[in-house]
Amino acid sequence: MRANISNEVKDKCAARNMRVIPGGLTPYLQAGGIGIYKTFKDLLYLEMNAWKDSDKVEYTRFGKPRMPSIEVVCGWVRKAWHNTECNTVVNSIAAAGFADSYLDWHIARRVQRKIS
Repeated sequence: MRANISNEVKDKCAARNMRVIPGGLTPYLQAGGIGIYKTFKDLLYLEMNAWKDSDKVEYTRFGKPRMPSIEVVCGWVRKAWHNTECNTVVNSIAAAGFADSYLDWHIARRVQRKIS
């Protein structure tokens, strides 16, 4: 399907200031999916379960738990991200092809090969 290149879709994307990742580049931009998100989600899950087991949960008159406040959820996210080890982030970024020098990135090497 090529709906993403129709003029109507392009106009809507432009109105939202949206950018499109060209085909073939997404593997180089998914450092989060390589290792960060799994660790982060596991830590976030621990925070959510701790809240569920605590006395901080409020219930409706029908006995169903109320949604936590945005402040509580932000606290979970902050704590989970803080507890995500730096090495996890660094290794995921490296596995996605991003090195300290941009000239060593997968995409840079790919472009250099085309130029040569």
